[in-house]
Amino acid sequence: MSLHLISVHHAEHGLAAVEAVTPAVQGLGKRLVADAAVRGAVVLATCNRVEVYVDADAPAERVAGCVRDAIDAVSASPHEVPLSVLGDADALHHLFDVGAGLDSMVVGEREIAGQLRRALKAAHHDGTASGLLTETIEQALRTSRKVAHLTQLATTGRSVVAVGLDMFPRDWSAARVLLIGTGAYAGAVVAALCERGAADISVFSSSGRAASFVASHPGTRVAELSLADAVAHADVVLTCRGLGRPVLSADLLAEATADRDEPLAVLDLAISRDVDPEAAHLPGVVLVDLPLIQRHIPDASRREVGRARSLVDEGVRDLVTRLKGREMDPAVVALRDTVNAMVADEIDRLPQGRPVTGEEAAHALRRLAARLVHVPSVRARKAAQEGRSGEYLTALSELWGIEPQLRPVLSNFEVEPTSVEHEVDAVVPPDTLECDTCPITGLRLSDLGARPRLEAM
Repeated sequence: MSLHLISVHHAEHGLAAVEAVTPAVQGLGKRLVADAAVRGAVVLATCNRVEVYVDADAPAERVAGCVRDAIDAVSASPHEVPLSVLGDADALHHLFDVGAGLDSMVVGEREIAGQLRRALKAAHHDGTASGLLTETIEQALRTSRKVAHLTQLATTGRSVVAVGLDMFPRDWSAARVLLIGTGAYAGAVVAALCERGAADISVFSSSGRAASFVASHPGTRVAELSLADAVAHADVVLTCRGLGRPVLSADLLAEATADRDEPLAVLDLAISRDVDPEAAHLPGVVLVDLPLIQRHIPDASRREVGRARSLVDEGVRDLVTRLKGREMDPAVVALRDTVNAMVADEIDRLPQGRPVTGEEAAHALRRLAARLVHVPSVRARKAAQEGRSGEYLTALSELWGIEPQLRPVLSNFEVEPTSVEHEVDAVVPPDTLECDTCPITGLRLSDLGARPRLEAM
């Protein structure tokens, strides 16, 4: 199992780079898992990042190439944006930092946890979420909840939306607010507005989804006017569509603010701008967008960040411990299959068509027990003959919890240990186990009437 992270991040590549690849996010996970080298993919796209978590055993360069090809597959021209690549432990720590809000524009924001949860849900819906990705992200979300409950990072209400709204000091209870967009981020915008007491929130959607959005978000209503008229009647306009082209042009805003006494406050929260940047030069418009918000983000407490990072480290350790245990799953399966095959063989040998007597059942159980301990017994003697008694006893303790005492023979005489170059020969070849005799009973495996399945041992 290998975890890869391929990303475009605002801190490393800038918001323009994130904006450039955002249009290719739709269907990116499905395009990735179409490659035989990829077992699963979860795509996290927010206002300041596009991150692709990939479950694949292929080298990191190969996985990054798959992601770039999947991005370019729906683009008119290949993207020249550089991609950051992290693997395994580094990818794991980054994911947990993201979920806890430690890698956000606004340190400690809670919106990112919801976006990560929705990304995993979307991957399950699309059939691209592997077991490794599901368990990893779910653990990251559990750790995120711990950070929220046990630190003060999230109690100040910091978020990109909150910082943006705070840049417009006003009495929100008297403000006429127009929200353009009905996507997942629009819900976070409405929640932030309601926290500030906004009571007049109208929602505009050119796709016709405003009515269904309003039905699930109390305190909002459908904007019945045209877009231009709705903007003209608003005190504050918030946009979060991010469809790759401006919905509010400079001309539209100039017309809507021509007869205003107070400037129109416009907050563009879309990574793919919803508002023409030229609108910032209009005398009747005060435009705040993501780059401006980024420059006004407050610093988080070092103490609280340190506590959060300790919780993140703890969460990562817990997950790695569980995942490490999975490395032995094939051995456990092989052991169970071997024992079940022996049990099935003994059942086949029991008399059919009549009740089994106690003596016959006891004989079958004793024979099964003899078969189960035959291979360990043969290998115990071989290990002692080759000077590997301590190694064998350690394995016996791990497997069965047995701590037997050695009975030294000729204690002043030591057997030369097997040389390193012939170490592979120290293991008893499986082909000889059937003919080797048990050191206690003196029986061979064939003497027990077994039909051995040695390849599973």
